[in-house]
Amino acid sequence: MRKHNRLITACTLALLLFVSGCSYTLPDIENHNIESSVAEDAVVYRTLYSSEVVNLNYLVSESSVDSVISVNVIDYLVDYDDHGNIVTGLASSWDTNNDMTKWTFHLRDGISWVDYNGDYYADVTADDWVCAYEYAQSAINKEISIASVEAKNARTLIYTLNEPCPFFTSLLSYACFLPVCRSYLEKTGSMFAKDYKHLLYNGAYILNYFQPFEQQILVKNPSYWDKEHVYIDRIENYFDYDATAISTERYLKGTVDRAIVPSDKLTAYLEDPEISEHVHRTRPDNTASCFYAFNFYPRFDPKYEPENWAKAVANENFRLAIMYAIDRVSLLSIYEPNYPQMLLCNTVTPSGALYVNGQNYAYLPELEQISTRDSYNLAMQSYYRKMARKELREAGVKFPIKILMPYDPSIEGWGKEADKIAVQIEAALGRNFVDVIVEAGTSTGFDMSVIHSGKYALTKCSVSGAYYDPQTFTKPFVDDSNYIFWDKCEDPEIQDLNEEWNILVERAAAITTATSRRYSAFAKAEKLLISHAIIIPFSILNGDGYEMCKLNEFEGEFSHYGHANKRYKYLQLHEKSMNMDEYYEAYMQWMVGFFEN
Repeated sequence: MRKHNRLITACTLALLLFVSGCSYTLPDIENHNIESSVAEDAVVYRTLYSSEVVNLNYLVSESSVDSVISVNVIDYLVDYDDHGNIVTGLASSWDTNNDMTKWTFHLRDGISWVDYNGDYYADVTADDWVCAYEYAQSAINKEISIASVEAKNARTLIYTLNEPCPFFTSLLSYACFLPVCRSYLEKTGSMFAKDYKHLLYNGAYILNYFQPFEQQILVKNPSYWDKEHVYIDRIENYFDYDATAISTERYLKGTVDRAIVPSDKLTAYLEDPEISEHVHRTRPDNTASCFYAFNFYPRFDPKYEPENWAKAVANENFRLAIMYAIDRVSLLSIYEPNYPQMLLCNTVTPSGALYVNGQNYAYLPELEQISTRDSYNLAMQSYYRKMARKELREAGVKFPIKILMPYDPSIEGWGKEADKIAVQIEAALGRNFVDVIVEAGTSTGFDMSVIHSGKYALTKCSVSGAYYDPQTFTKPFVDDSNYIFWDKCEDPEIQDLNEEWNILVERAAAITTATSRRYSAFAKAEKLLISHAIIIPFSILNGDGYEMCKLNEFEGEFSHYGHANKRYKYLQLHEKSMNMDEYYEAYMQWMVGFFEN
């Protein structure tokens, strides 16, 4: 009877793969404990992908591509709700001492490690985090200094820090804070995480099959502690180098459940009465912001006159003239043709990325005026241009000022954006004042070869939130960060601004027990950056743009940092994709939730 059931299960899975139009190798389903995930009535979500997982070792890899698997198969001490609030995860509760240097986590009962077939291996215990710390100390987040990690008993885990850390719980989704079973790690040795069969799982899903550059199969973990909130039984991801190009066609044929809509097909799809019923936006990504950076220590080719640029960029009125000349909404229409304003970002810290006592950080008193304005203002631009020209002439600056503006050709739309912004700046300031030189940088390693090497005058940079605290958005501006190089500028005014900003940030970071005061202090430092046009805030990220997808992303977990947004837990497979109207209704309901929480 048991062999007969296995045969039926195998045939069912083969049939499902056949009708999906895919012809990949079937996984070995012998001796497993996951029959419900391959049953005929299983809820199956199917996708195509083109970037393959490189490293399954979740203890050391923070790769965005690798995390697509790891976040679904390994749980954190804490979890996230659909609005980014930290809730209980593998820890049912936690507490800290007054100065936030000692954090104690109490593990819930009934959590276990299983293998790729869903068979029990061991209980999850506090020592699993101690073992992970010993294994991956080199990968510990540099934002925090850990003194010790201790398993007081099987259910009590204690992190002792060398310095207070009010945002510690928001770090716990990173690799170095994930658990690993000590006995299994010792048993597998160098084979640990070499493939899906040499891993244990404690998350909502199990990586039941993985053949690189062919197929990934995730199945619901039958032993998962919160399995009543896991609604999709099986996830089938099929590799194809041309996934983006062919996924919309596959979606319309019914063989996959998600497809990113290429920008060159968007208009036609939205105008098609049948196809448009399946097309909607994806959630804009406010986990990061983009800003235009001025380089205060240029090291580019002499033909672009770096010494002349160094004199010019030190002039605040010149920087303000450029800031007021840029029509950001027009530039963002390249990426979001229907409502580009939704991508606009007036601050370094994205609006909605942080809240304190129910108030949006970007609208704290220190930043409210900046957040509510449009920096595109030709009247203001004209005023500052006149002031700057007089001062720059007196300083011996040569006209026209060459502005080297490289872009990353591997990022769709950036070349067009660069051309457009060059036209805006030259039209506003005059070609006898500035000469904007648009140049394609390297398509691999752009940040290292261009930005961090100082080989630009003006270019777009980005900063991502790594944890829930405004300090995370200061990283590009700290000394020796190799972004804007203002700490290396020889101009006295820039040196004074850099020193003032560093003092403000240092004072803000020292406030660890009063969140409102801490956030306001960081907002004051951010205001200095923007008010003096050290940088020009630009946008949040576009996410995946437009898609056809039978999942409603607003039902799932959400976080302003880390990779929790990639989890399938809480998501349900719907009969059809949302259209634009349905999406915006769901989006607005989701946004309202931030004010209700």
